[in-house]
This record gives sequence, structure tokens and C-alpha cells, in this order.
Amino acid sequence: MFKALGPFVVGMLWLIVTTTLVGLLPTPLPFPDVVLIVVIIFSLHYPFPFGGGLSFVLGLVQDVLSGGVIGLNALSKTVIFSLSRWIARRFYFSNVASKIAMVFLGGIVDGLLVTIILLIGGMIHVPVSVIARQLFLQVLCTGLLSPLVLVITPKVSDLGDRGAEDGFRYGHKKARARGI
Repeated sequence: MFKALGPFVVGMLWLIVTTTLVGLLPTPLPFPDVVLIVVIIFSLHYPFPFGGGLSFVLGLVQDVLSGGVIGLNALSKTVIFSLSRWIARRFYFSNVASKIAMVFLGGIVDGLLVTIILLIGGMIHVPVSVIARQLFLQVLCTGLLSPLVLVITPKVSDLGDRGAEDGFRYGHKKARARGI
């Protein structure tokens, strides 16, 4: 029971640190989405019911702390978890560079999904060029912070100790069989 709380506590600590440090960043820069990086780490280590639930809860807490539309980040983080889990089951990611690329892809999908939902709801009244620039800066800031989070998170939590078959520490069985 307590071992399952480890990743949740790590995700909450990253969320609290991010929320606290947002006020210290210069105003033109968007703050990095650390929850997105943690969700991608969860997708590489945990199966869907547990990792997807953690992703949903962290997205919901992010919604509550941001003061925006409740459920928007929860939906997007669950979709990102599912997408990155699907990609990780097809391919084997052993190095940090491919995980950073996964963060960049997840950031683009997350930003586009949130923007499309807000456009459908009529909540965005800004030119598309401004939205594209902000999305690019958001993905860039998140991607630049991702190596730090990718290195620190498994050392702090129990993610490094998992030896389950469903984990991707040594690759998925199908990926190893195909020689990927």
C-alpha cells in the first residue's frame, strides 16, 4: 500500500514545487509542465489502471491549483499517459534522449489537445500566431527541464526498484524478441 503512494507523493511534490516557483519566472516565459514529465515517467513504469489513475489525479490537482477548467488537464494527462504507454509498448526506450523526445511529443499533443478543447468551447479569443508561439515556448521549457526530472524522479521514488514484467526497464518482451 505504501509503495503505491511513492509515485503519487513524488508527483505531488513536483506539482507543489512547480506551483511555488512559477512566480519567480520571468513573465514572457511559460512555466514548464512538470506533471507532463512525471506522467511520461509513469507510462514507462506502470500499467494502465495504476499509472492512468495517477495521471488523472495529478491532472485534476493541476486543474484545481491552476484555477482553470476542471477536468481539462486531467483529460489531457490521461490521454498523454495512454499515448506514451502505447508508444513505449511498441518501441524500447533505453536512453534519456528518446525519453526527452517523448516529452517533446507529449508536450505538443497536450498543448494541441487543450487548445482544441478550449477553441471548441469558445474560451480562446487570441490570434493563432500567439497560441502557436506560446505552445512552442511551453514545449521548449518543458523539454529543457525534462532531463533533470527524468534523472531525479526514479532515484527519489520506488520507480528504479521495479522489476515487474510489465515495466520497461529492460524492454518489453515483444520489442526484445524483434530485436528493437
